[in-house]
Amino acid sequence: MSGNRRRGSRRRERAERPAAETRATGGGAGRASARPGWRRTLDSWGGFTVVGSILAAVAVVVVLVVLNRPGASVNDDPYVPVARAAVDGKSWGSASAPVKIIEFADFQCPFCRAFSHDVEPLLAQEFIDAGTVQLTYHHLAFLGPESGRAGEAAECAADQGRFWDYHDLLFLRQGRENGGAFSNGNLKDFARELRDAYADFDVDTFNRCLESGGKGAVVDAATQEAASAGIAQTPSFLINGKLLTASQSIEVFRQAIQQALAASGAGS
Repeated sequence: MSGNRRRGSRRRERAERPAAETRATGGGAGRASARPGWRRTLDSWGGFTVVGSILAAVAVVVVLVVLNRPGASVNDDPYVPVARAAVDGKSWGSASAPVKIIEFADFQCPFCRAFSHDVEPLLAQEFIDAGTVQLTYHHLAFLGPESGRAGEAAECAADQGRFWDYHDLLFLRQGRENGGAFSNGNLKDFARELRDAYADFDVDTFNRCLESGGKGAVVDAATQEAASAGIAQTPSFLINGKLLTASQSIEVFRQAIQQALAASGAGS
């Protein structure tokens, strides 16, 4: 009999316990306590809206840090300014020159750098300075985001009449493709190098131009124009409309220029 009473008492305790818990916590509070731990933590921070705003702000900061990181250049050789006559924007040489060369290039292209360092000075000495050739740079910025940013920076320098000088700096400081050599921070440093060589170059104006991103459309349009014309590699050259591809020796350019002169009648 005593055993039966104890078993009955335990059954009553079990039956009464849920009801007691419900009275103690309340139905609504019971449902709230059923939320998973992560959700209660999120709500304590302000919910999805507040947390989403914080994450968006952090993302903006990360992007700005990446764009303005110092990056790495391939070398720190001193910049030596090159004297150029008859410069008009991205064209170098007399507008009345019988041979017009359009260079399609990307500032990250190592073969474009080789042309700039090895062949271009000889072209200047033999043909540009003599009034025979006008050389015009045309963007074909297709090797990645730093190609576009370098092109934009060169366009900002062009606004102050310093496209070719900044062009020289970009090729001098060229690094690993999209490896940070042409970060915003470095591009601004190059502008300061230019200011050290040319006191009239306004770094603040350059920086505002670069940060605005307004030159991106210029570089993109030039790149699309080149692609639409069938130019598929850098460097490529149109010499009086005749295509020459790859970074060629000065001997190849001499021959192509003489052929262009003969075809135009200027070489007779």
